[in-house]
Amino acid sequence: MELTVESIFSFGGLVGNLSYLLLIASMAMRDIFWLRVLAIFSGLAGVAYGVVWVHDPVGAFWEGCFTLVNLVQWMWLLYEKKRAFLTTRQAVIRDRVFPVLSNLDFINLLAVSDRRKFTAGQTLLERGEAVDRLYLIERGSAVVTLGETEVARCHPGDFIGEIGFFNRVPATATVTALDDLACLVFDCERLRKITQGSPELDRGITVALSANLATKLIRNNETGLAVWRAFMSGAGDGES
Repeated sequence: MELTVESIFSFGGLVGNLSYLLLIASMAMRDIFWLRVLAIFSGLAGVAYGVVWVHDPVGAFWEGCFTLVNLVQWMWLLYEKKRAFLTTRQAVIRDRVFPVLSNLDFINLLAVSDRRKFTAGQTLLERGEAVDRLYLIERGSAVVTLGETEVARCHPGDFIGEIGFFNRVPATATVTALDDLACLVFDCERLRKITQGSPELDRGITVALSANLATKLIRNNETGLAVWRAFMSGAGDGES
């Protein structure tokens, strides 16, 4: 196709121009999803222009490769979006307890957890025993005791076993369900492994535990202060 005013404004010329306009527009997109969409349409227009109007098989071939790559990437983005979808219950937990985590990172965190229920009077942690589970209360309350003395209570959004998780020490107190509990239960070793491979998850969990311990400090005063000091001591040991 010769470059003339007539060719530029012909149907074929408009298709060729559209291909480049869409490519330029895709580069201006801040959202990678729409960048891929515009790039795909740009490539399709380029293939049509090369095959039908300018009869350029080489150009059409590479436009096709460009389109295929962007199509595969676009389909992967759709898969990631679907995989990162949160239910209403999950979204509430993420927003309340893990606000710094993305949906996908939170989904990966949930993959190493189980949702369990405990009846009133059931023991979650026994003082002096190894801590191999980290609990996050979704519903209900638990009581923390030292011997016969109640020292604190845990409520929805509170963690149980965080000192043992960070310090790798036995439980410092006994924790018992005060009423029927629903908890997310994390295997400590699996949780440590995934945080070692993901700085985002490590930061999200550290922020969540720190914020919860600060809340306990305010709620329980001197008892909470002792818990906070134990936590910070363990966190410091882990960084060294």
